[in-house]
Amino acid sequence: MFIHLAFCLESARLYYSLSKTTGAVCALHTQNISHGNPFYFNRNEVIAMNKPLLATYCTNKAIPMLTEEDIRLLDIVYIGFGRVDGTQVCLDELTNLKRMADIRRVNPGIRLILTTASGENGGFPAGTRTEADIRALAVNLAGAVKAYGFDGLDIDWEYPTVNGDLTERHRHTLLLKALREELDKLEGHRTLSIAAGCKTWYFQITELSESVAYLDYVNLMTYDINANNPYTMHHACAYPMATDRETEGSAAENIEVFHRHGVPLDKIIIGAAFYSRQWKHVQDENHGLHAFSGEGSDYGPGYTQLMRDYVDKQGYTRYWDDDAKAPYLFNGDTFITYEDEESLRQKCRLVRESGIAGIMIWEYSYDEDHGLVRVMADALR
Repeated sequence: MFIHLAFCLESARLYYSLSKTTGAVCALHTQNISHGNPFYFNRNEVIAMNKPLLATYCTNKAIPMLTEEDIRLLDIVYIGFGRVDGTQVCLDELTNLKRMADIRRVNPGIRLILTTASGENGGFPAGTRTEADIRALAVNLAGAVKAYGFDGLDIDWEYPTVNGDLTERHRHTLLLKALREELDKLEGHRTLSIAAGCKTWYFQITELSESVAYLDYVNLMTYDINANNPYTMHHACAYPMATDRETEGSAAENIEVFHRHGVPLDKIIIGAAFYSRQWKHVQDENHGLHAFSGEGSDYGPGYTQLMRDYVDKQGYTRYWDDDAKAPYLFNGDTFITYEDEESLRQKCRLVRESGIAGIMIWEYSYDEDHGLVRVMADALR
């Protein structure tokens, strides 16, 4: 322990000396990350000098698809989904967990996290009705982590109070507190995180400003952000769009929102989408961007299918929004919003320069050619 502390202090001294010698910008300075946008973070806090984390969500079918190269590049794999049915936890859908040993052989330092969502029997709302229920659910979830050798737990409760029960706001907090307590009883530190929705709205349906104390990370789902708008929008852009039709509609804005509400930067992980969303019956103006459709978007093709069948094919033209740092496709009727290598580099640049913990992917299997993880890993360096 003392050797490690001495090493850290010496490393800090060397970094400070190097900064003075080379003129490098100290991490305590305010940084402008707008890149042409009138948007920046004022950061007067120490930021860890470690490389940002690169994480991905993997559904059961995606686990065998993980390549050795990508496993070496990834820091965290969120494996889902375990299903919460009342106070019980079911992992029946996760038939590829035997692959976890192979993954760890390739990258011993990788963290494999169990991610859980609501099942058919009420899920988190049903499992948190009483304090006794909350404790039982926490014990069972921690038990699953221990039994299967996971490095932690990720809670995907989408979303407390949306069915009208306002008590779920505090029950969400009580569950996270109980989970932290039960995970701390296990050997070694087990990571606890949540998948969080975007915008100020999320702090109205949860007590995250307080419950973040129990968490290692907040996985901010910076995708599907503008999906229900009747006007076409980017669903996963890094920076604000040049329109007043939507606020808090970018990753940069949501980092600021969450940090302003008390979430430390070093606990924020933003999301990258390997899939698209599409609006149909779009007015043919402005290449389809910010154009009226009259209805929200639907899910569109995954990244590999987009590259193969849509980009500059079938009448679609690729356009680039330099304000939002985001690509899109339009064919005169259908508008498709997605992420590609260029936009992912910009989003990783945002991660580096904002000082947040990292970036995660939803979802690994959409990149069948396995090139995007390498692009992101290089951009995070």
